[in-house]
Amino acid sequence: MSIEPPKKWEKQQKAIRATQLAFDLSTTVQKIIKKSAIDEDVTPPDMIRKILGLAVKSKKTRQRLTFNLNDDELVALADQFQLEKDDKAAIKQRVAEELIAYAQKHEA
Repeated sequence: MSIEPPKKWEKQQKAIRATQLAFDLSTTVQKIIKKSAIDEDVTPPDMIRKILGLAVKSKKTRQRLTFNLNDDELVALADQFQLEKDDKAAIKQRVAEELIAYAQKHEA
C-alpha cells in the first residue's frame, strides 16, 4: 500500500533535487556580475541564470543593504549621532541618512 505525499510537498521535493553550485571566482568577475545584477534589478543568482541563458523566474527585487553591529558599535554610533543607545530606530534612520549622503556625493 503506497501513500501519496500531500500536494504542498511537491515544491519541497523539487527543491531537494536542486543542485547548488558555488564558484570561487576572481574579485573582478564577482564585481562585474554583482554590478550587472544591480543595474538590471535582479539578484546575482538570477544574473548568473541570465548569463547562462537559463530561465529567470524571480520577479525584480528591491536590493537591501544589510550589515551587523555589535553592542559596542551600536553605542559608538549612538554617541556619534548624539542619540540614546537604546533608540535603534533613530540610529537606523541616521545610518540611512549617512548612506544616502555618501551615495549622493559619489553619483556618476
